[in-house]
Amino acid sequence: MITFAVPPIGGKGWFGGWMYMQNLVRALAGGDATDIETVLFIGPDRFENPEIRLLADLPRTRVVSDPAFDETGLRCNVGWTLATGRNAAVLGAYNREKVDVALDPALYLGWRSEIPSIAWIPDFQHRHMPHMFSRGAYWKRDLGFRAQIGSAAAVMLSSEDAERDCLEFYPAAKGRTEVARFAVPVSDWPDADAAWARLRQEGIPEDFIFLPNQLWQHKNHGLAIAAAALLARRGSRRIILATGHGHDPRFPDYPDALKAQIRASGAEANFRLMGSVDHALVQAMMIGANALLNSSRFEGWSTTVEEGKSVATPLLLSDLRVHREQAPDAVFFGTDDAEALANAIDVAAPRSLASIRASLKSAASAGVTRQSEFAAKVAQIIRKAAHGALERRAL
Repeated sequence: MITFAVPPIGGKGWFGGWMYMQNLVRALAGGDATDIETVLFIGPDRFENPEIRLLADLPRTRVVSDPAFDETGLRCNVGWTLATGRNAAVLGAYNREKVDVALDPALYLGWRSEIPSIAWIPDFQHRHMPHMFSRGAYWKRDLGFRAQIGSAAAVMLSSEDAERDCLEFYPAAKGRTEVARFAVPVSDWPDADAAWARLRQEGIPEDFIFLPNQLWQHKNHGLAIAAAALLARRGSRRIILATGHGHDPRFPDYPDALKAQIRASGAEANFRLMGSVDHALVQAMMIGANALLNSSRFEGWSTTVEEGKSVATPLLLSDLRVHREQAPDAVFFGTDDAEALANAIDVAAPRSLASIRASLKSAASAGVTRQSEFAAKVAQIIRKAAHGALERRAL
């Protein structure tokens, strides 16, 4: 049995990372890798989270609470790790639980780590959008990636697009990159009737476009608002509903700027900024929407797009290389082309309850296949890292 450690990823500041962590643990538990036990390490500050407690009931899965994984503690270890070559607190927890391989999502274990790591890098946004980062934040991120890649047994990426970036920007990763496209399990999501009932309960109209992205500047909400303003001038009653929580530290006034744009452009009737809502409502909206919209200027492998695929909701996506890789059958528009987006929204066909039921049924088997492929690929990467470590020790 190979014991595989997963540390905390994301949280309130990065919901996509938090979902990736849970989906990874669920995928390994539901896959065929009976030789791998997953141990999720969580700090006491988040150990009582109901989502985390549920993961402990999965097959071949344990959840361990350790102070080394508190959010504040994790952020403070980097300098000491670079100086000593070992993240002593984290490695101590891993050794107590007899970990063989550890996931490294920007949790640097150190160049003297005795436990092989799999570096997971979601994207290379700072390289493509350096203007979004202060000089210090840019170099902190870049040097962190170099440290991860330099000491990792493997570098796991979520798309071929990200793999191309990795090899271009960090050639030292050559020969160690692996692409594992993550999938989103929706077996515990509501069915069409329950989703429809929840939307009616919340007073959400039947004819809406759904934009579920965190309130970060690069998510390009402004384009969607501009498209909504065009729809308003055309007399369209179609509405974009946007959910999202968190704030962008690079632009803390972003929500206020969006609200001002909505008022100034006359888009109030066609764009509603709902803010943070519970994930059960997000699921219902994802299922019941006429289309899922992602207008982002940059993505790694979008969780919201993956969720839309998993419930067969039509997709309206910004024309990014990774979006075309993730959902080649989507409708695409330029990241600055509000008219093209408005036209795409205009022609998105309304969906009835019956059509949503049929879509969910048709999507189920494809979703299970993607989850199985993701689990199998991650298991392969874990085995390779574990066996490589054993071979090095034998030498």
